[in-house]
Amino acid sequence: MSTPPAFIIETDRTLMIPTPSVALERRAAMEEFEIDLDVGGAPVPVRVPAGWPGDDLDGLPDLLALRASDHSEPWNAMVIDRVSLEAVGQIGCTALPDHDGRVEVRYATLRDRRDRGFATEAGGAFVDWLLARPGVTAVIAECHVNNAPSVRVLEKTGFEPLDEREDEDGRLLRWIKQRPAA
Repeated sequence: MSTPPAFIIETDRTLMIPTPSVALERRAAMEEFEIDLDVGGAPVPVRVPAGWPGDDLDGLPDLLALRASDHSEPWNAMVIDRVSLEAVGQIGCTALPDHDGRVEVRYATLRDRRDRGFATEAGGAFVDWLLARPGVTAVIAECHVNNAPSVRVLEKTGFEPLDEREDEDGRLLRWIKQRPAA
């Protein structure tokens, strides 16, 4: 019997469960596959298409090595379409909360599932879930200045502009969403 997931976040159209290492291992080895995932105590067959978890597959070996050596990994989730039972994206934190209680979130939606509201719906629920975690005071996100769809997702999910920075790919906008005052 498999261990139940550490968390399940549900929206009207999506389920988010911790991304199992076996899914990343399979993705590194093959284009697409099906995997049985524990969703609330019952195994559910989830189709994982070739484009999952997003455009950057080069980092998979490093992520798998980190998971093997450090069991205090940050929160990461596979985003699953509840109707098709297909992985449509990935969302997660780059690290556990820093000394100020901030976490940085990153997300990706499969190309053929973009512009359907999955990033806004799943992203909003995941960020709200993060802000309800003890020790998390704010969530940071960033996107390239010319990535209008990501800007819209961040605005719709309640993020506010924080600052800008440069990297090798150009100018990035940084956004913040604070935990609501009690």
